[in-house]
Parts: sequence; structure tokens; C-alpha cells
Amino acid sequence: MTCLVFFFASFFTPRCRVLCNFCMGFMFFLRLVLFSTSSLFVLYVCYECSLVPIVVIILKWGSYPDRSFRCFLLLAFTSFFTLPFIYFLVSFYLEGGSFHLYCNSSNIGLFGRILFLFSFGVKLPIYGLHFWLPIAHVEAPTFGSIVLAGVLLKLGGVGLIRVLPFISVQSVVTVFLSYFVLFTIYSTLVCCWQSDFKRLVAYSSVAHMMFIPMLILADEVLSLKMSFVVMFMHGISSPLLFMLVSVSYSIFRTRQLVLMRGILTFSPLLSFLFVSSFFIRISAPPFPGFVAELFSFISLFNLSWFLVSVYILVPFFSLLYNVIWLSSSLFSSCSPVLVISGAFLSFKSFYPIFISIFVFVPVLSFFLAF
Repeated sequence: MTCLVFFFASFFTPRCRVLCNFCMGFMFFLRLVLFSTSSLFVLYVCYECSLVPIVVIILKWGSYPDRSFRCFLLLAFTSFFTLPFIYFLVSFYLEGGSFHLYCNSSNIGLFGRILFLFSFGVKLPIYGLHFWLPIAHVEAPTFGSIVLAGVLLKLGGVGLIRVLPFISVQSVVTVFLSYFVLFTIYSTLVCCWQSDFKRLVAYSSVAHMMFIPMLILADEVLSLKMSFVVMFMHGISSPLLFMLVSVSYSIFRTRQLVLMRGILTFSPLLSFLFVSSFFIRISAPPFPGFVAELFSFISLFNLSWFLVSVYILVPFFSLLYNVIWLSSSLFSSCSPVLVISGAFLSFKSFYPIFISIFVFVPVLSFFLAF
């Protein structure tokens, strides 16, 4: 998935390719080390250093003059929840004499398990720890948003899976289960009130990724498999929408859904891509997201039968905000901005969109089917 996301991002990189390639290469190296290491200390260092390429991208190609202050907020917010993890690393080494992930974890206590959950949940991000995400997405260029949504947000989920022996206790599930359910529904509702297309995609990532900690805390074979599938599908669908945001912005010179209208009247091809992305985003069959969400509900049923009965509202509200951006951009009357400026659509910008829809999504569907 990391290679796939970097391939998509390469189509939207600016002219200064040396710095872009260095940032993406450095991030790719950190992913390899993080996925393969068995040392808790090395995992923490790679996990924290992953923010450096994103900060460099925002500082170099950010959209607003106050991007340096926004980068400071991003670093300060994420560090506030992850720096206390150093204290746990020290105590963990003093007790066990090693940073190995599979040492005895019986003495870390409930506070240590919650600290683990917060440290990795801030990059998922779970609601309440997500305030850095809209700032980063709105500020970052298109290729930065693609890398951020497709790669960086998955580190939180992978980190939670790697430290699952430390947080998989019934007390943690009891404390956070109702919180996850309530704010997954709330974050999905927040998406329905967004007028900026890019902010809508950013907030939808929060609602989508809230599935992950619940599936991980279920601690079953099926739930862990579905957590990987959900992360993979989000790694395709979210960059796909950010690519559509970039193409739409090149036409309308705005991200406001009120002004993005009438795409169906001048570009049937782009309209078809919007509709295809819509069906992928809502996890409609036969796309693999449908299989992931179906088995995710089955996994969550083992946690609580009441959980599933309440959680059924999430697909409904998700359908609602996706219908909003689709109907606003395609089926409304033609935008006056478009009439005045005119639009030239380059087929080159459609390459990654075509590849993601017609190559990788069918391949993943075939893999899940068999």
C-alpha cells in the first residue's frame, strides 16, 4: 500500500522533485523499519520521525502564509500525547531489562495501556485526538495529502496491532467502547455540515478510521484481518478523493461545494470517475469495502450486540455526506466560475485515478472473493 500511495503521489509532485523524492524515500525507509522491528524503542523513534517529511512538505509547499505556525501546532499536539510514552519506555526497560515487544507486560497497569492507546491513536486519528488532521490536510499540497491519508494515518493502526499484547485487556475495552461508538457517529455527522471538499475528505478519514481501534480491541482473528482490509481500503479511497479534489480545484479554483457545480455538463469522463469513487467510498458491492464492513460488523457483534444496533447509523450518515458532495458537484446547475474561466482537462491527471479504480480495486476484490 505504501508503494501504491507513493506512486499516486508522484503524479502530483511539484517541480522540485529532489526534495519530494527525498521526503517520500525517507518515509518509505521509516515504514520498512517500523513494520519489521521487534524493539519498542526503535518503533517509537520511527513512529515519531514519520512526522518530519510531512512537516517539510507543508513548510515548503503549504497553501497559507501562516503554515509555520500550523506546523508548530501539528508537532505540539501530536507530541503532547506521544512524549509521555518515553516515561513508559524507561520504566519498561528497568522492569524487563529489554525493549523487546514480546517481553512480559503484566506490570504495566491500566494507565500504561491507556497511554499506549493514546500514543498510537493520535495518528489514526481517533476523535478527540484528531484536531491536527484538518490543519495538516488543508495546508498540505495534493501529494502531501495523499501521503498523509494513505500512509501516515495507517501508522497508528499498525502501531496498535504491534503493541496489542499491552492493550488487549477487558478493562480498556469497557472504558473506551462507548466513547468510540458515540464519536464515530458524531464525526460522521460532522462531515454532513462541511462545505469545503478537502475538509470533508479529511473529517471522513476520522470517521472511517474510528473502526480500527474497536476491531483491534476485539482481539480476534477475523477482527484483526478486517482491520487490515479497512486500512487498505481507506488507503485507496481517501487518496482517490484527494486526487479528485485536486482535479476539481484545477477547474473551479475553489474547494467550496457550493461553487463546484455542473461537472456532468462538460465532462462525462470526470463525472464517471466521481460516480465510481462515490461507490468505492460508500463500500457498495461488489467493491471490497463492502466485505470489510460486513465482517467488521460481525466482529463487533462479539463485543456487544447493542453496539451493532447503534452502529448501523454510521453507514447511513456516511451515505448522506457522500451523496452531498456527489450531487453538488455533478447534478447541480453549471457553475458561473466554470462559464467565465473555462476548463482544460489534462488526461495526465487522470492516470492515477484510472489505475486505482480499474486495476487495484478489482484486484483486491478478486483477492477477497477467493
